[in-house]
Amino acid sequence: MKKMFTTAVLTAAFALTMSATAFAGQWQQNSTGWWWQEDDGSYPQDTWRWLDGNNDGLAECYYFDSNGYMLAGTSVNGYQLDSNGRWVQDGAVQYQQASAPENAAMAALRAATEKSKSMTAIDTDMLMNMQISMEGLTLDMNMNGNMKMKDIYSDSMEYLMDMNLNLLGETVHMNYFYTGGYGYYDIDGEKMKIPMDMATAMESAQTASLVTEDDLSYIQDASMTDNGNGTYTIYFTANGAKLNQMVQSVFGTMGSEYADLGSSVSFDTYKGEMTLDTAGNSIQEKALMDMTVNYEGSSMTYHMYVECNINNPGQPVNFTLPSTDGYPDITQTQVQ
Repeated sequence: MKKMFTTAVLTAAFALTMSATAFAGQWQQNSTGWWWQEDDGSYPQDTWRWLDGNNDGLAECYYFDSNGYMLAGTSVNGYQLDSNGRWVQDGAVQYQQASAPENAAMAALRAATEKSKSMTAIDTDMLMNMQISMEGLTLDMNMNGNMKMKDIYSDSMEYLMDMNLNLLGETVHMNYFYTGGYGYYDIDGEKMKIPMDMATAMESAQTASLVTEDDLSYIQDASMTDNGNGTYTIYFTANGAKLNQMVQSVFGTMGSEYADLGSSVSFDTYKGEMTLDTAGNSIQEKALMDMTVNYEGSSMTYHMYVECNINNPGQPVNFTLPSTDGYPDITQTQVQ
């Protein structure tokens, strides 16, 4: 069970770094009215929003009240809304180009990906909401914390992740770090270490998308939106089969403990977003994914939302790792 859970979390983390990305949202209706809900569960309130609800490339402007419901057949601050809630002037619906042509979005995504690959350090605040189903049971789990990496893609790479995990009303503190060919886990005082060639794995993650003739061949349905504040967001989905191949490649470089796990992971859906600053640096990444982990006769399904906020992209990251004392080698424990 622990290995299956660790596999899922590592897979989600690698998937995010390999193809960081989002949420188009959708209309919802109940007896009170219509509202717009993003895939992360949020919805606009007391605001105007340009939305392309039918994916025709043109967005209409709507107003949502304090409860999040769309207003229709009225005026707001002198602006008229028709019976469908759309802003109109002299009876004509007002439109805005909803997204850039796909080739422009792909070019921007490729440039952002290449820039990200050149970074050797990263400091990220992250959260992960996960729904886990197994043998008729469903559990909700939330994680939040910070992840730091330096000397990425080199033999001296170091990685530190400090997370709080909430499951069944209980909060568990998890500290994970990587150095010298081992991954070290401290889960509420229970310690262990696992041999792991993570530096090679990260290098594989960096180049995995280059194994095909198109370096972003796993990307589908890319679009881009100017946020109007100097930032813009790239949205896309990922081809599950090709993403599965990439995950298998990455796990295959992580040592014997994980080499067989890549084939046990299967992505069913993956969509996400990457928001870039004026310099083209990724400052926020989100992913919504469904995946299945099959291991030793057991099967677990995961519905996961992951969000990363990158702190000071492109700047050096300094941190001190905990002592490596007191971490038994899990491979030696299994042998005994």
